[in-house]
Amino acid sequence: MTRQKSTTNILLLLICLLGSACGNYSETKETNSAENIAERFQTILEAMYEAHPESIGIVAHVESPPNGISWSGSAGYSSKAGAKLLPDEPVLIASSIKTYIAAAILRLQEQGKLSIQDSISKYLTQKTSNLFKTDGYDFDAISIGHLLSHTSGIQDYTNEAYIDFIDKNKKYRWTRDEQLERTVAVGDPLGKPQDLFSYADANYLLCTEIIEQVTQQPFYEALRALLKYEQLGFNNTWFPTLETKPDSTKELAHQYWSEKGWDSYDIDPSFDLYGGGGIATTAKELAQFSHHLFTHQIIEDQHILSLLSTAVKTRDGKNNGYGLGLSIGKTKGFVRYGHGGFWGSQVLYFPKLNTSISVFVLEKGVKNQVIKNTIDKLVSEWSAQLYLEETVMAEGYRLYKAKNTQSTLVLYPGGGTTAKEIKEEFDIVNLANANGISVVLMNFNRHLWIDEATTKRLAVELEGLYEAHGLNPEDTYMGGMSIGGNVALTLSDYLYESQRRIQPKGVFIVDSPIDLFALYQSSQKDLSNPNLDEARLAEPQWIVNYFEEAFGKDSLLANISKVSPFTQERKTNSILNLKQSKLRFYTEPDSLWYQENRQTDFESTNASAIQQVAQDLKSDDWDKFELIETTNKGYRANGERNPHSWSIVDGNELIEWIKE
Repeated sequence: MTRQKSTTNILLLLICLLGSACGNYSETKETNSAENIAERFQTILEAMYEAHPESIGIVAHVESPPNGISWSGSAGYSSKAGAKLLPDEPVLIASSIKTYIAAAILRLQEQGKLSIQDSISKYLTQKTSNLFKTDGYDFDAISIGHLLSHTSGIQDYTNEAYIDFIDKNKKYRWTRDEQLERTVAVGDPLGKPQDLFSYADANYLLCTEIIEQVTQQPFYEALRALLKYEQLGFNNTWFPTLETKPDSTKELAHQYWSEKGWDSYDIDPSFDLYGGGGIATTAKELAQFSHHLFTHQIIEDQHILSLLSTAVKTRDGKNNGYGLGLSIGKTKGFVRYGHGGFWGSQVLYFPKLNTSISVFVLEKGVKNQVIKNTIDKLVSEWSAQLYLEETVMAEGYRLYKAKNTQSTLVLYPGGGTTAKEIKEEFDIVNLANANGISVVLMNFNRHLWIDEATTKRLAVELEGLYEAHGLNPEDTYMGGMSIGGNVALTLSDYLYESQRRIQPKGVFIVDSPIDLFALYQSSQKDLSNPNLDEARLAEPQWIVNYFEEAFGKDSLLANISKVSPFTQERKTNSILNLKQSKLRFYTEPDSLWYQENRQTDFESTNASAIQQVAQDLKSDDWDKFELIETTNKGYRANGERNPHSWSIVDGNELIEWIKE
């Protein structure tokens, strides 16, 4: 619970206080089966198309040979007036080509023909070098690696004026030289190499020229040999208008940008053909290329291959989320590497799953949402197939039991939320299962604190849950969001004190109100603030009334310190038994956000109290304690910025903490 929340959340909390179902009287089990995984994938696509018919058509492929899967599916139509879309219909993958270009350059390095540390002046034609020199570029200072990572400082030609020109001249036949000339005409260098990350197709046009100079072949022919097209069976991959479509390959599906009235069939491909984009292929071959690439079938040298997925660093200190020709990020908690494209393509490789997934959406206007949602669902389904033994849905909890489970993670929700919201807001279940960790998401959400009787009951219920489902009580971790963090602390302390079978090896909280008296004081402060409206005052008024009724106004401090994990006013610590456990406090101290969105000062936030307690714990030699403060990590699942969110916890890093 934040010290500042919406009236809606207050009402939800009140409903819980008045009688939320938090028992575990009945349950349903669903055992994961390997049968019909293809049908489940297809169901995902069809449901996505039904929800977004404006996407025209959707194609996806899941490639994971070690796990026995190579599946393609489709839903929708191949054009606005066409037949049903087939899974093997190719499309223009646009910027998804950048991983191909980067891989080709690294193959040349593997062959000893260049190094990405080399200056590009060594390889580019004199014509190109002279062109950029007139605009102040120093090609001796720019390396091939700078081009591949978009850190060269080179401007891009694909601006609004470029799109407007294409809109009016759809059949115009571009050359690479013209596009490089536009790059120079757009403006001066953005900075020195490595100063900043700035995505620019021009970088990759220069890379294809380098490939041609080194191989003495047209770049599109060189790619065939460097990337082992024939050896790996890429029989449906080509550069339209530069190469002839393979005889056995179906015609291109139509791709649209309806906002502009664009149909890919009406536009000369040369506007995006020379390395920034250009390749046409099927979803299957795109995913297979990705999987072959990351499993050493194209680049065999491990060090050289690792350069692709090493995040670039720039002097501005920003996290750019980009390597060489690919983006670096996470989906459902899993690290992934890949690239998307202008029209609506994306391919991602997931190392933990040893799987590549590609998705095409035929309408550019909805590509981001549809591609993300499709991949999210495919990853969830596939990771569950690989690592989830069974799901148990009970009134009091949800259990996601991992195959070959070794540890168990128990999570408590914030006020007014349930296990359902934990799963929606925190991408941890699939990732934990993939690491042999079962996850229990609790529905207990009724209290800002728990008294002794409630604590004992929760301990007994948790032990019963472990016994019923064969979980190992000796390897447990526990955490909670907001007031759920207070529950996790108090319950874990009791489990140690009473020598119960379950004694958590690690406990963590996520922006919890660990000092309840400080919460009471900040609520009083809010009530005296004349600038807060009635809606904003609803929560602090409720907190003050509730605390005074529960603890007695005259003896509030003495009584509240008995149940609050910490009380700075009295310097009391109610979880002393956890000194022997690993302990983490997560918080995001964004004072500006709280000031602008909650009209409160930083001293009235949970983060402030957490900082003060953390300082005391460190002074008292709590050697296993960590304070983890984040910046701009707090976002709700709907994209809303809020530092009081599960997302401030890095799931991968949490898993490593559990596995230490």
